[in-house]
Amino acid sequence: MSWKGTLSLLIIAIAALLFLFSSGRSHTRSPQEPLLDIHPERVNTITTREGGGEIVLTRKGGTWMVESPLLARADRADPSKIRSLLEQTSGITSLNILHHSDLKGTVSLESLDLKNPKRSLSFFDGANKTVSFGAEGPAKGQLYARMGDETVYLIPSGIVQLAFQSAEEFRDHRLTSLDADHLEEINLIKGAALQNLSLKKEGSDWHLTSPMSARGNEEAIKKWAGSLLSAKIAHWLPQESNPTACGIDAPVAVISARESGTTAPVTITIGSVVPGSPDSLFVRCSDRPGICIVPGLDSALRVSPSALRSREPKQIRLDAVDRIEIHPAEQPWGSVSPMVVSRKKGSEDWEIIRGGSGIVQAPQMGAWFEKLQSLKALSFEPATPQKLESSGLIHPTIISLIAHLSENTAEEGAGDLALAEYSFGTPSAGVLALREGASSDLMILPESALELTKGPEAEVDASKR
Repeated sequence: MSWKGTLSLLIIAIAALLFLFSSGRSHTRSPQEPLLDIHPERVNTITTREGGGEIVLTRKGGTWMVESPLLARADRADPSKIRSLLEQTSGITSLNILHHSDLKGTVSLESLDLKNPKRSLSFFDGANKTVSFGAEGPAKGQLYARMGDETVYLIPSGIVQLAFQSAEEFRDHRLTSLDADHLEEINLIKGAALQNLSLKKEGSDWHLTSPMSARGNEEAIKKWAGSLLSAKIAHWLPQESNPTACGIDAPVAVISARESGTTAPVTITIGSVVPGSPDSLFVRCSDRPGICIVPGLDSALRVSPSALRSREPKQIRLDAVDRIEIHPAEQPWGSVSPMVVSRKKGSEDWEIIRGGSGIVQAPQMGAWFEKLQSLKALSFEPATPQKLESSGLIHPTIISLIAHLSENTAEEGAGDLALAEYSFGTPSAGVLALREGASSDLMILPESALELTKGPEAEVDASKR
């Protein structure tokens, strides 16, 4: 090939490249194409600029933070507001397009406030993408915007209300980001006498560790903890507010809470009542900057330990039980033989092997066992020696739930593990006391609970009636 042919091919190639480059630069979006090509899950920085001010929203470790010269330090942003902003911006399309050739006469970048726009919104998802906002459009709810070149887009104005908020409005108005479902421990210290309420999760169960040792009511604890941790902040005080004047230095209560998998707890300090607003308190949270005002905490701070403890016996699965023993209360002439009901091998049914005879069908056993597990205390009383004697618990009727863990020896009782033991006292005035194991307190139950000591065979008789 001659040098002239080579030169011609080179010129054609350069022209093609120039065409592709220029066509790419002049690309404008159709009305159906999203205005900003962003992927919400990849965005880690959002910057809003308005009137010379700037707010920066950054994602750090999965948490969005808001930074502004108006804040002493970065604070957690409201995740729902960030989510709405990203979702609406990524899906926004133009209502109309004004090309460079349309911008003439009275319709120009200057007249549309887009020559030197006063507001812009930028996203970074690996590349920086910015949209600038100008004047209102010809109809309500519209405004003009541009993407850097001279193409102008008419878009819905709703995005402006989401994007251009104050730094305080962007802040998360939940007191903490802790989730009651993921808590591992929570403590409340309150009052001049420093009353201490402590709860800790062990495995899947909650336990009160102070001022008493008792199982916790999971539903009640989650509801109570959630009312504290997710309380809504009504207002943030100026950064220079005096902690002493707000009662933070001499708090009425201090709450600490820790989620599983973390080492440092979040501490909430409750100060004095806000003047003129008896339902509101000054509050400072250890992972937030500044002091805020939070209404509606009174009921959560007045919680009693008894409101958070379980009123039911420790829950045991029936399939973990191999034998049930019921020891009647000792009579003046001596003890009576216990009833023993054992699971039949290879069957769902049970057999009475002592203190009676017969087969207890699986449905009847299930009904009796469910009643036992569904006992609910009317109240609690300390298991003092005097109370044990007056309640008839010196010689109680006892129900024992036993698991047999070993088949390697013929010795009776070898490998047995007592899963639970319930001691029933003597009915009096329509109630009776039940002691679970060696518990330090007694469950006060309706006297009808004593029917359970007749054993599962009572369910058999009931089913025949």
